Amino acid sequence: MNAGRQIIVLGGGVSGISTALLLQALGFNVSLVADSPQTNGEPVASEIPTGYAMASAYPHNLRVADLPRVSADSQAVFAYFAKLAGSGVSIYKIFEVFESEPPSGENPPLANCRMNFEYFEGRPEKLRRSVDPPIRPGAERLFGYSFDSYFADMPLYMPYLYAMLVGGGGAVFKREINSESLASMPRDVPLINCLGAGALDLFEDEAPALMMRGRQALVPDMPVAFHQGMPVAYNYTPTAEIFARGDGDPEYVHFFPRRDGYLLGQTREPGILDEAGLWSGEAVRGEDLLLGGVPVPEPVVSLNAELLRAWKGLEFRRDHLKGRLGYRYYRDPENTGVRLEAQELDGRLVIHNYGHGGSGITMSWGCSLAVIRILLGRIEEAPKREKSGLGSLLESLL
Repeated sequence: MNAGRQIIVLGGGVSGISTALLLQALGFNVSLVADSPQTNGEPVASEIPTGYAMASAYPHNLRVADLPRVSADSQAVFAYFAKLAGSGVSIYKIFEVFESEPPSGENPPLANCRMNFEYFEGRPEKLRRSVDPPIRPGAERLFGYSFDSYFADMPLYMPYLYAMLVGGGGAVFKREINSESLASMPRDVPLINCLGAGALDLFEDEAPALMMRGRQALVPDMPVAFHQGMPVAYNYTPTAEIFARGDGDPEYVHFFPRRDGYLLGQTREPGILDEAGLWSGEAVRGEDLLLGGVPVPEPVVSLNAELLRAWKGLEFRRDHLKGRLGYRYYRDPENTGVRLEAQELDGRLVIHNYGHGGSGITMSWGCSLAVIRILLGRIEEAPKREKSGLGSLLESLL
């Protein structure tokens, strides 16, 4: 078997399917193996919140080698998919709003690379007449910025990517991934490890692991919200008196409309999972609401309700809300971050691509391209590449 032609991708989340698709576009014969391939875009386990994501193409709390290049690569591929009908990728107007002035000199990551980026600052009555951001009733002064961003609507996006992989000749296998199944895979075929937190059970990694708990609410069957003709979303950080993290700093809420309703969220509660799968960590302050048995912080609902009512005249019924709780695995968040490297294990080439935390979708294409560059530097013969469509785009990026 020619190791330059056959590739096995481990993991069926967004990192796995993105990596598999790009490898296929370059001419590799790809098999994707996963415990639960996310072919319909919905969550496959309580600890995986991906199916409830509505992801912009800019990172939050991500540490990765060469972030500017990874981000630029992701932007280029998202732009390609935004032109394809039915892909679930579109362009939204995003507002990042703060009621307290951010620390001096602290700029948003990659601000100079964002589309139509614009800072704003001022009293609410002034801003309403200009940029018109979401404003909490009672807020005295606002700081922030707006920009345009590619967004992926996951219930549309993931099935589209899987259909593209299979339609191009790729194979998808639903199979438990453990040490036994790993040992049974051909040793002369490179493995691309996109298993997320599952990688820790199979591959040695001494890097610190942070499990960020996220809690959010879904308002089903609501229309997409628009601002000046564009779909719109926001992250809004009030004062700490309104909503605070466990350490007392202000916590933000977000609003992402997608085809099946509104996503209201989301906490970023740092902690760990023990061997029994029980989380312990730094929870946000304040009371919780039980939504379908899931405890969701009360400000996630009430503050978003205030903002949407005052800004767009939108109302939703609380008895229709669905709660969601999940965990995002951040690898070594204070140092190396995402693991993008090759390793020889028992004569087998393994290339790692995991530990993205809450930016897995955001940086999926850029990290996949980083994996491909590593792979092309390790194999003796690369397959003949396509010269059209996605393959042509990759030629220009590689």
